[in-house]
Amino acid sequence: MTVEIDKDLVALHRAVLSMGAVARERVSQAFRSLLDHDVALATIVREGDREIDEMELDIDEECLKILALQGPVAGDLRYVLAILRINQDLERIADFAKSIAKRVIDMQYAEPVSFPPMISLMANATEKMLADALRSLADRDAELAKRVRRDDQYVDERNREVFTWAIDEVATHGDQARSIIDIVSAARSIERIADLSTNIAEDVVFAVGGEVLRHKPPA
Repeated sequence: MTVEIDKDLVALHRAVLSMGAVARERVSQAFRSLLDHDVALATIVREGDREIDEMELDIDEECLKILALQGPVAGDLRYVLAILRINQDLERIADFAKSIAKRVIDMQYAEPVSFPPMISLMANATEKMLADALRSLADRDAELAKRVRRDDQYVDERNREVFTWAIDEVATHGDQARSIIDIVSAARSIERIADLSTNIAEDVVFAVGGEVLRHKPPA
């Protein structure tokens, strides 16, 4: 039984890392499409959702099989439970990447507006958070995962700055309101990707050592 569950857990680890790589690529494409006003790339992101959905279903099924047939305990059980949550978070990350892509497509029909610099700062920080969260999962590195949690505050602060910018811009450039709203929505999606990257990091910490960090402030 031990050899069999070890084999299944290795396969599960590889599967979720593969899904993570796909989700990370979707995010990178969505951010590039936003910052470069690349409608063609945004269209690719919008239409590429099925692969992630199928991966999520496969990983869910594998987790449930391990729980039902192998009876994992202790660290193995924590790992499978963590993967169930990470799997869901990766699917949601891909959904938010798709939402950003939709905003890029919508903005081509609206009055153009110059992006605030906070958008690129948010995107760069969030992309790094996701990459670090996935690396902490690959390496089972709890310390790296905890650093991801601390980085989330920076993205939250930039998101608040975007909202303040939007209020000022709408007051002075009402004709650009539609584009400004699209930018605020895209920033919100970036912020949610950062939150979900933080969730992944917290689940890595739980899987590695059993420590529950959700609802606790970053140390």
